[in-house]
Amino acid sequence: MAKKEIDELEKKKQELEEELGQIQYELDDSIDRVRDDVSNKLDPKSIIRKHPLPIVGAATLVGFFLGNSGRSSHTKSSSGRELSGALLSELKKLATRKAISFATDYIEELLEEKADKHLSSSNGKREE
Repeated sequence: MAKKEIDELEKKKQELEEELGQIQYELDDSIDRVRDDVSNKLDPKSIIRKHPLPIVGAATLVGFFLGNSGRSSHTKSSSGRELSGALLSELKKLATRKAISFATDYIEELLEEKADKHLSSSNGKREE
């Protein structure tokens, strides 16, 4: 009888281990999905693609304020002003290049979508 109980306990133990393995797999899968969703939603490219005009406007305003703030402080030394001015100038150039790059990518995607729609129709008219 003790052998039978030990066998039943071993079987129950095996079932519980399998169940724990399945739960672990489901948790890992769930965590991976959440991580992917969060990284996709916080990806700068996807945010810019969803809201290109507000992003460009905000970038322009930030650049304007950063550009003007460097000119308004007269208490800095001459070399410090030159260094910060050069740094701000480079940052502005970089931000401008990035904004133009994202804007052109966005426009290219829109044009490709329209071209695909146009090519999928016959003689410029949609098939129904």
